[in-house]
Amino acid sequence: MRGHRSPRTLLLTLLLLSALGGCSRRALGLFFDLPAAAPTPVAAPSSASAAGAPTAPGTAVALPPESPRPAIEGTLDPDSAIRLLPRDHAGNIDWVAALRTDVIRPRSVLPGRTAPDSAGFVFGFDFFLQGPDTTFDAFFPHSTHTELLNCSTCHARIFPYRGTVIRMADVLTGKYCGECHGRVAFDPTTACERCHVRMKLPPNRSKPELIGTVTLTRAKPESGTGVVEGNAAGLSTASLPPAQFPHWVHRSRYLCKSCHQELFEPKAGANRITMRDISAGRACGTCHNGRTAFAAGFGSCDRCHVPPRVPAPAAPPPDGDVSGRARAHAQRE
Repeated sequence: MRGHRSPRTLLLTLLLLSALGGCSRRALGLFFDLPAAAPTPVAAPSSASAAGAPTAPGTAVALPPESPRPAIEGTLDPDSAIRLLPRDHAGNIDWVAALRTDVIRPRSVLPGRTAPDSAGFVFGFDFFLQGPDTTFDAFFPHSTHTELLNCSTCHARIFPYRGTVIRMADVLTGKYCGECHGRVAFDPTTACERCHVRMKLPPNRSKPELIGTVTLTRAKPESGTGVVEGNAAGLSTASLPPAQFPHWVHRSRYLCKSCHQELFEPKAGANRITMRDISAGRACGTCHNGRTAFAAGFGSCDRCHVPPRVPAPAAPPPDGDVSGRARAHAQRE
């Protein structure tokens, strides 16, 4: 019958069409004389690719530019930062609320480091710790801590994985939660309801402060020279004020785990920092190299070696402020 193709011919035709349409360029080059391939273009990021939509295989996609940074990163003035940051019920600065509301947008990794695997397991459960009665049950947001910290920051150095008995007396003397709270996180003596959520306390009873600024303790100089090993040759430490570390500036830009524990152990007195280390790109010099942050060294000494900030004296309470006069009287007593 004319016009009828055998099944064998039809099958061969289909295979050839499939090869032409779906085979790789390398495979087709075995049978056809193809021109050289054009370079792979770099595609501009589209709204779809920025949202995580799949990209065609073999297409190089340019990374989108970093979105504008939060306003707090444009100031080094503590008073300006305090005005930008939200407060908790007691009146203290609420850094977790600042994170949730995008007042701060801390980066998860330092420049030049490999970004963490976001698909890895994260223990994000929260707990209630039983107190002597339900009013004193303590809420522990473990999920918030794992967002900010690595597991090794607390386990098992501060807390064994099970069975730790935590007493307020220990916390108030700087143990357990007190290693951070009261030093770089909210003070447990002024924000009871942050943990004991069933407590009914008056609001706005605390003054917001950027706790955590550290005055570094000087290493002892070599006998009779006044020079500390590891600092600039011939420079006496007595010629400069002690270095100040504004913790709030750094925590608004990076998560705690970016620096702890890779660069610094989060414990007072555990880190020895010298200008020699900084100049070699270690410790503070990891970022303070003139690229990520100002270069620490000659010409910028006064960026760190500044006299401690003296807070302005509190204004006297107005005549109509009975509670203010009562507080002032109690302080005099």
